Amino acid sequence: MHDLMNTAPCGFVSFRDDGTIVEVNETLAALLHYSRLDLLGWHIDKILPPGGRIFHHTYLLPMLKVQGSADEIYLPFRTKDGVDVPMLLNGARTERDGVFVNDCVCLRMIQRHEYEDQLLQARRLAEESSEAKAKFLSMMSHDLRTPLTAIYGNADLLAAGAFGLLNEEQEEAVRTIREACRTQMTMISDILDFARMEASGVQVQPSAVPVTEAISRAEKLVRVQIDEAELRLTTTDCSDATVALADPNRLQQILLNLLTNAVKFTPPRGVIAVSCESDGERVRIRVRDTGIGVDPEQLARIFSPFVQLDPTGARAARSAGVGLGLAISRDLARAMNGDVTAESTPGAGSVFTIDLPAARDGAHRVLEQRSG
Repeated sequence: MHDLMNTAPCGFVSFRDDGTIVEVNETLAALLHYSRLDLLGWHIDKILPPGGRIFHHTYLLPMLKVQGSADEIYLPFRTKDGVDVPMLLNGARTERDGVFVNDCVCLRMIQRHEYEDQLLQARRLAEESSEAKAKFLSMMSHDLRTPLTAIYGNADLLAAGAFGLLNEEQEEAVRTIREACRTQMTMISDILDFARMEASGVQVQPSAVPVTEAISRAEKLVRVQIDEAELRLTTTDCSDATVALADPNRLQQILLNLLTNAVKFTPPRGVIAVSCESDGERVRIRVRDTGIGVDPEQLARIFSPFVQLDPTGARAARSAGVGLGLAISRDLARAMNGDVTAESTPGAGSVFTIDLPAARDGAHRVLEQRSG
């Protein structure tokens, strides 16, 4: 063998179809702690670990016979001391002196192998960390919700006069307790939803949902908040034929998140308007408010988890949250092949748009059910 091949910074081995090594360079022999003469005439299996032998017979050799070459094949070699050395192999099949031989160039992969192991370990740690975080959030949310439910229930009983009539100061104290409980329960629900989605993904069951009914249900659920915030809510009647293909519970959750968000950031005597439209392919539900608006640099971040605006003054008290509502809403919409987008002008208000597929066949079924 030429001296240049013997001293090349890569291994070289050539073997016949029966596995007999007919040529090997000093570089590979030294790497495996053999002399070159030791390896000549040996079977290739003797320098492969058990798994490598199986791979050679079932994959590498058949590939060389069929294709005539093999590129970037991972194959460990075994040293004289029994240590496996990961190698990256390129092979070519050729005929010399009337006999087919398989020439292989081998590059040691120790650093790359270690790097890949580190990546796999980092991925495992990240997955374990994510799972642990989701379980912790879920557990904490449940543990916090139980006492809050008891506090809220007893506050309701006090407000209803179950333990006697309250004076004005006591009624105000009970209102404060109930409002604090509602805020905390909303925050806990957001955390629980976020943890559940991180742990198992977003689960949706799409069906034909009449948009007018979805908006009407959401309006009833936020009416108390609207009145307490001294706001006006208007809804534009959609056509009965406007039917979205969506999970009804998830659509309700998105609408409530957007409406609650609008209440938080709209000053007294402001207006929140809900409208919808359809082009036959898509349904768009818009929640428009006359609130404080969002700065352009913040608008790009509001759908990220745990991102909150920084309101001041009277609005700050009712804007408490953990910054998950919009992130959850967008994830839910995208799980239903839709999206939630935002437009805003600081000082003039914002418009949030829910974009969903239209359930064209479902619209006819809904109309038939109503007429029947």
